[in-house]
Amino acid sequence: MGIGWNRGAKFFFAFLFLRLAEFFSKIYERQLKHYNALVLLETQLNELGGIIHDNLFLIPFFNNAITSGNIYFSKIRQLPINRSHYVNLHDIDLINDLFSFNNQLRKLNDDIDSLTDGYLDIKNAYIQHHIQKQDYLINAQIYSEQLIAIEAFLTDMQNRTIQLMAKVRLMANKDIPLGTKIGRWFIKTSGSSIKKEDISKEAKKLFKEIESTKTKSQKDIEEIVKKIKSNSR
Repeated sequence: MGIGWNRGAKFFFAFLFLRLAEFFSKIYERQLKHYNALVLLETQLNELGGIIHDNLFLIPFFNNAITSGNIYFSKIRQLPINRSHYVNLHDIDLINDLFSFNNQLRKLNDDIDSLTDGYLDIKNAYIQHHIQKQDYLINAQIYSEQLIAIEAFLTDMQNRTIQLMAKVRLMANKDIPLGTKIGRWFIKTSGSSIKKEDISKEAKKLFKEIESTKTKSQKDIEEIVKKIKSNSR
């Protein structure tokens, strides 16, 4: 009897250990997915911020060109939307923030689409001499007003992007999957514990980084222009 009981106990504990190992392995995999999604999301938000910055840079030139009766060939770019993070993120507050953020991106893309398609029509009509300059200028005024509105929406979206990126960066720093942390707390995210003051501080740091990048980019452009002018003499 004793031998049989010992064997049964060994099988039971072996089975229990196996199930616990599978349980903790699944928790780790879930936490890792969450963390990887945070890292990827931060990168994508950074890229999005760059596209928004480029669009804001183009708009004054776009506006000045068309209201002066000239053709403008550059385009305002669509803002990329990635909805795949809903599945991998584990923090419900962040998922809700991201859902609202993507919804605003979609609305802004609709406005950009409308402007791009509309201006393409009058641009082609003007180039092909289907309309006169006066007609072009009348339509250009309409698109100028749309550009001003889109510029305001882009500026707002830039601020939203920085705020969301600040939150994601803070969460990525706190939600690093460690074995001991996972074993003790299972799946725990920091979204609800992050203070608004911390997000504001991180956002200010991001604003400084962006301004520094802008300054460097402007200096690089000025250097290139100088070289071009020097070589053309």
